[in-house]
Amino acid sequence: MNTRPLISVIIPTKDRPELLKRAIDSVLMQSWPSLEVVVVDDGSGSETAQVLEKIREKGVPLRFVRNRVSKGAAASRNIALEMAKGEYVSGLDDDDVWYPNRLERLFEALAEGYSAAAAWDLFMRNGRMQVWKKPPEIGYEDLLWYNRIGNQVLVRRSRLQELGGYDEDLPSAQDYDLWLRLTRRFGPIRIVQEALQTVFEERNRRRITTGAKQAEGYYRCYLKHKTEMSASQRRYQLYRIRLAAGKRVGCGELFRASPRSLITKEILRWIQS
Repeated sequence: MNTRPLISVIIPTKDRPELLKRAIDSVLMQSWPSLEVVVVDDGSGSETAQVLEKIREKGVPLRFVRNRVSKGAAASRNIALEMAKGEYVSGLDDDDVWYPNRLERLFEALAEGYSAAAAWDLFMRNGRMQVWKKPPEIGYEDLLWYNRIGNQVLVRRSRLQELGGYDEDLPSAQDYDLWLRLTRRFGPIRIVQEALQTVFEERNRRRITTGAKQAEGYYRCYLKHKTEMSASQRRYQLYRIRLAAGKRVGCGELFRASPRSLITKEILRWIQS
């Protein structure tokens, strides 16, 4: 008899049916036996619904809804949270892929005193692979520098509901904002020390949130949390926002804005830009 709690996997999507199918296939290969897939189609054409219907016809525990008018990533994720039935939830972007043991490893990492669990990520950028290694735990103070978590965690659904879900007033950085609120209320996030998903960051790929909205979202997230930041954290946040907006920054600004612990990271980014 399966006594493991149900985990709801929430996936927002828009006009990427083949990538969506790949993402869902990676969920269905999970070693975790008790899960459901909840997809919110943010105003796609008919092909996405056709793909989802074919998957559901195979008896897959899949539910989906379509926004007739695009509402954005945050609203779509909140709709998925409303639909979810699992005690725990975890998100997946429609162009990313999980490894078969992801949910099991994240669930094993959950412990008293931690708000959620996350893991390292393998980034695929135009044919080049890089593992984003993160420390064993990441707390609220750590996150005031920048989003050290990434885009997904495993967390009790009730905690996200208590926090009010994703902030739909932010055009981007909704995940970062939510992790800040989550760690402030419930404690640090525990990190599994291995890559458990591939995040694809290919150029020219259509996304729900793109372009200037990304920089705007990070700036509004900064304004929302800046009173909790030190002067050094505010300088570094504004520096990163300038980079997100595509503005050129000089070497002097890099050294003035970056804390000593992040200088090497920022120098490498500056060289590659």
